[in-house]
Amino acid sequence: MDSVSSVKEFIRKQVPDWDDEIMATARFKAFSGQRSDWEPKYLFWKDLILKIARHLDLFIIQPSQVKEEWFNRGGLTPLCIDHVLDKTAQIIKCLSESHWTSSCIVTMSKFQGMCGPSEAAPLLSYLSGLGKAQYFSISKEVIEGVKISLSSGSVPAISSLDLDVLRLIWTAQKLEDQIAMIDRRYEMSRKSALASLNSGNKKVALRHAREMKLASESRERCTALLNRVEEVLNVIANAESTQKVTEAIRIGAEAMKQNKITVEEVEHCLEELEESIDAQKQVEKALESNPVSGIEDEDIEEELEKLELELESENLKISKVEVGSTSGEMGALGSTDSLTDALSNLKLHDGSATESVSQKSPFPTRTKNSKQAMLEAA
Repeated sequence: MDSVSSVKEFIRKQVPDWDDEIMATARFKAFSGQRSDWEPKYLFWKDLILKIARHLDLFIIQPSQVKEEWFNRGGLTPLCIDHVLDKTAQIIKCLSESHWTSSCIVTMSKFQGMCGPSEAAPLLSYLSGLGKAQYFSISKEVIEGVKISLSSGSVPAISSLDLDVLRLIWTAQKLEDQIAMIDRRYEMSRKSALASLNSGNKKVALRHAREMKLASESRERCTALLNRVEEVLNVIANAESTQKVTEAIRIGAEAMKQNKITVEEVEHCLEELEESIDAQKQVEKALESNPVSGIEDEDIEEELEKLELELESENLKISKVEVGSTSGEMGALGSTDSLTDALSNLKLHDGSATESVSQKSPFPTRTKNSKQAMLEAA
C-alpha cells in the first residue's frame, strides 16, 4: 500500500488537476474514432506511464498493476488504457527490431538500487554468464558500472566511449544529489526565516535570508553543469540509437569538444562545489558572530520582503478563519492590523526587486533528460 500511495502522490505532482472531476471524466473515456481526438489522450497516458516507471526504476511494467493500482480512482480505470499499452508495446517491438539502442550503461550504485543490495551481485553474475551484462570500472576514480544488453544479442565489448559515458553518468548523479541537498537546505532556511519574522527577530531573519541567497547561487552553478553533462549524454545516446558505433564515437567526441567539457573540467567543477559548501559554512559562522543590521544587499532585501508578504498572507488567512468561528471579530481584525504594522516596520533599506522566491517550488524545475540516456523504461 505504501508503494501505491507513493505513486498516487507522484501522479498528483506530475498532473496538478488529477483530482478534478471534469478532467478525470474526459481522460478516463474510451478513444473516439477520430485520430485528432484520441492522439492527445494517448500521449498523455503514455508519457505518464513512462514517468512513473522511471520514478520507480521499473524495467518491466505489468498491465494489471497499471490499471488496478496506478490509475484506479474509486474502482474506475481509464477505458482507453488497454489500447495505450497495446500501442506502446507495438512501438517498442518496432524500435527494438530496427534502430533502438542495443545496450545501456548504469553506475553500480544505480544497478544496486534497482535490483536491491542483496540481489544485485547474484543477478549481475547471472546476466554476465548469459552474456547480457558486463561489469567494468574506472580504477583512477573508483567508479563502478554495468553495461547491460537491451536486445536479444550479447552485450557489446567495453569501449573507450563506454568509460566516458560512465564517468558522465556518475557525475550527473553526484550533481543531482548535490542539488537535492541544496534544495533541502534552502527550504530549511526559508522556514527558519519565516519563523524569525513571525517572532519579530529581524537579525536572525536576515541571516537566514543570506543563507537562502547562497543556496540559490550554488544551485544555479550545479544546474548549469548538470545541463551540460546531460546535453552530451543525449547527443551520444541519439548517435548510438542508429547502431553506428563508429559514428557514435565521433559524434560523442565532437559533442564533448563543442560543449567544451572535459574530464578535468568536471573534476574541477566538483572541487569548486565542495569549496562553495565550505565557504557557505564559513559565511554562516561569520553572520552568527557579527551584526547584520547594516547589510545593504538588494537581493537579500528582496528575499526578506517576499517572506514578509508570505507571512502576512498566512496570518490573514488564519484571522479570517478565527472571525468566522468566534464572535470576537473586532479583536481579530485588530490583531491582524497590528501584525501587518509590525511586518511593515521590518522593511530594510529601499531597493529594487531583482528576483522572486516561489513558495511552492523554491527553484526553477529542470527537465531530467538524463534518464533517457541511462535506461528507457519499457
